Amino acid sequence: MTRPGSDKAHPEQGASRRKFFKFLAASPLAALAYSAWPSRLLEPVAGEMLPSMPSTEPLPCVDCGAPVLPLGLDGGPLATSLPPGLDPTRVVLPARRQELPPQQAQEEQLMGSLIESPDDATNVWDFERVTHENNLAQHWDYLHMGVDDYETRVANREGYQRLMVRPRRLSTEPATGFSTATELFGEQFNSPLFLCPVAALQAYHTQGEAGAGRAAQRAGVLQVQSHQSSQTYEEIAEARGAPHWFQIYTNPDWNRNQRVINRVVAAGCQTLVWTIDLLGGSNRELSRRSLVGEGRDSELCQQCHQHQEGYVRAMNVDPGGPAGERPPYTWDWVNRLKNASDMNLVVKGIVTAEEAELAIEHGADGIYVSNHGGRAVNSLWSTIDALPEVVAAVRGRVPVMIDSGVRRGGDVFKALALGADAVGIGRPYVWGLGGFGEDGVDKVIDVIMDEFRMVMRQTRTTSIDQITSRFVMEAKNPIMTRRNELGFGL
Repeated sequence: MTRPGSDKAHPEQGASRRKFFKFLAASPLAALAYSAWPSRLLEPVAGEMLPSMPSTEPLPCVDCGAPVLPLGLDGGPLATSLPPGLDPTRVVLPARRQELPPQQAQEEQLMGSLIESPDDATNVWDFERVTHENNLAQHWDYLHMGVDDYETRVANREGYQRLMVRPRRLSTEPATGFSTATELFGEQFNSPLFLCPVAALQAYHTQGEAGAGRAAQRAGVLQVQSHQSSQTYEEIAEARGAPHWFQIYTNPDWNRNQRVINRVVAAGCQTLVWTIDLLGGSNRELSRRSLVGEGRDSELCQQCHQHQEGYVRAMNVDPGGPAGERPPYTWDWVNRLKNASDMNLVVKGIVTAEEAELAIEHGADGIYVSNHGGRAVNSLWSTIDALPEVVAAVRGRVPVMIDSGVRRGGDVFKALALGADAVGIGRPYVWGLGGFGEDGVDKVIDVIMDEFRMVMRQTRTTSIDQITSRFVMEAKNPIMTRRNELGFGL
């Protein structure tokens, strides 16, 4: 530092430097960082500050009096850089250098991390990376894919990321309780969160649907079994210790559907979910690419898919019987399915007000807003964007469920605020299962529910019925910070 117009330093420059370095040495915060300082910064501290202090006494911390000096002066790497005449053996210092863990938190936060235990997970995307590493490429591609180029998968996340939460800082009255409990068709659940139907869960862990079911039962959340499950309805219900909902893909032969319905009714099922969003097919390019060559006929795939002659997935095994009529797919199918048993009937794949109205007119007991996680029609229309018009058409006559793109407890809150009665997750719980079995599913449910309860506290809502549209508003553009190259992070 020089005076204006002069090339000479202030006479007090050396004294000022020494005072500054003494201040650093006495700072407990600076002491924590010494191990990370480069030697070019530590050498001036030793050269300017240490010669002026008593050789046997370290500088004390200004707050607690504990000795605080740069690490490394105890004969470690910095000892050789001390000024001539300074004896490092006469300086009292901490016994060992503190090694800080590698800092990759920022990258892991936005890209996920390869955790070693469910308890290490910070959010659901940590399980995505583990399941990707644990699984066959073909199995991963089946779970990961969206139709075409994933545009509707992206739209599902953007829909939630466009919605802003309007918090409440203080309550108008003291809270008298706190509950996330809800009810569907007279059945009580601890949470509006539910596990969506996902096919072939033993492709990701040997525990399969039974493991996911045990986790759901422990958490008190609904599980909906896929018609394409690895395990039978009876096996899953036994593992859970209670019946659950069943999702059906109808066969053109009506009698085959009736036999499936009779089977799950006999096992105690009370609600049937009919998926209609794949009746027109879907363009699953990633799945086709991953099965090039021999595909499922390869020796590796045959060991599982055809290890028994005539192997089909568990709920597709037909006990046999006469063929039935083959009615065209019209809304009359809702009447047929409703009249086939005493079960409640939920129609899955509704995204418009018109079809919600038609489904109810033909006997549906529930509406399920879904685009199959971006795996059906590449509409580029998120389910959370479709939800308000469906809710408006339903007018409270039947429950409204939603899935596709739910990854956070905040997403659950937003869907409830826009009128959903239950909010489902698909890929996240499969990531948990694929990484760590049912323990991973436990943790995924816990993580999302912890986030959900926090948003409830931030909005001063203490029950599900208090979560209304006044707590959300829509921004012009989504805020997408998570990196999603190749579809990761969606």
